[in-house]
Amino acid sequence: MHRNPFEYGRELGPAELVDRADELASVAQTIERRGKLFLIGPRRYGKTSILRAATALAEEAGTCVLRYDAQAFPTIGDLAERLAADTVRRLTGTVARAGKAVTEFFGAVRPAASFDPADGSWTLSLAGAPNRVTGAPLLADVLDGVDKAAAKSRRRVAVIIDEFQEVVEHGGPAAEEQLRAAIQQHRHVAYVFAGSKTRLLADMVSDASRPFYRLGDVRFLGPVPRGDFIRFLSAAFQTTGIRATADAVVAILEHADDVPYNVQALASACWDRAHASNDSIAIDAAFVANVQAAEARRLDPLYTQLWGALTAPQRQALLAVIRQRGSGLLASASARRYKLSVATMQSALDALEKKLIIRSDSAGGSPTFRMEDPLFRAWVELAIN
Repeated sequence: MHRNPFEYGRELGPAELVDRADELASVAQTIERRGKLFLIGPRRYGKTSILRAATALAEEAGTCVLRYDAQAFPTIGDLAERLAADTVRRLTGTVARAGKAVTEFFGAVRPAASFDPADGSWTLSLAGAPNRVTGAPLLADVLDGVDKAAAKSRRRVAVIIDEFQEVVEHGGPAAEEQLRAAIQQHRHVAYVFAGSKTRLLADMVSDASRPFYRLGDVRFLGPVPRGDFIRFLSAAFQTTGIRATADAVVAILEHADDVPYNVQALASACWDRAHASNDSIAIDAAFVANVQAAEARRLDPLYTQLWGALTAPQRQALLAVIRQRGSGLLASASARRYKLSVATMQSALDALEKKLIIRSDSAGGSPTFRMEDPLFRAWVELAIN
């Protein structure tokens, strides 16, 4: 019996990525040469899976990779404490050496350490240096300690921080200055900073007046090329005994806005529906549209609540994004069409972006706005028609 071949909602391994060889190689090479890389791309484009795959390859080669999602920590100070504790655990061979390393490498941040023999884990509480007890200053001091530990261990070490914009947003301009001052001096640690707030991070690395300008290489993550995704989807359906027309595969990409996570999710739902059918039907474009609509209706309580929380101008702006495919929204004629001033349209779009309902895409020179969740777009279209 065949199992659903479409995976989403988890980190993928190196062999499961669809056409991300260049991006994976870029991260791997950064780790290999102890460089610095900013990996920037919208949510659901596969950044986390690329980072996981690169981590797996690097660790197989003997690198100590310290990888974190900044959003998983209540504060930047919590991230700093976890990073320090993991450094001690990963780069020292015995409990005695680890105890010594706590003060040797992290003495500047006044650590209080405890060791749990049950699972061999260390917990560090960092008081911080004077005037550097929280946030980015504390993280910068900890990164100094990581570099010292890497030099002493003579191992290749990499620090990977996903959703790095959390660090920048919480710390403000001072955070960029403090982190750059530390990181630019490090020669024994590779750094990969990834994030999904593309406009914020693009400004951070491209503005010559910002501290992170030219600190490292920059890689923007775009959609998987259609040709590669078409071949992948077609082969996955065929090898599991599900017939899918060429139009159906294109329809999946269209409905999912070519976003890797969304493509896999919609393809998975189509596969499940076809597999459950008693008839040997082929998946065609109409079948895909029906599945998309059914999935949107299934999430009606969630989307009803989301829509209800929007202001009237935000709803109008969202309708404009959907009906105009995200382009030309700040033109006077477009704003008037939705009974908004240009300033109100801009404010509404900014609010929708902060709510992670839309994202801005400046590819091609002029800003285009896209829905983060194509199912929500489908729900809105069903609700207003």
